[in-house]
Amino acid sequence: VGAALPVDVLTYEEKTLSAILRVISSGLVKLWSALTLLGFYQNRRCAFRVLQTSPFLLALSGNSRELVLD
Repeated sequence: VGAALPVDVLTYEEKTLSAILRVISSGLVKLWSALTLLGFYQNRRCAFRVLQTSPFLLALSGNSRELVLD
């Protein structure tokens, strides 16, 4: 019978259907696996795309590739 893994949804944007999730580092592989295996939710097809991971929450606040220096 399954196991529990605490996951926090820090932000969710309905418009872009994107979210920032927080999980302890030892649970990252379990969360990633669960998202990969989930193909349907409430009888609707779904898929997840992981855009970025980081051990530091501040690192997720910006994209260094879009950084403009004056």
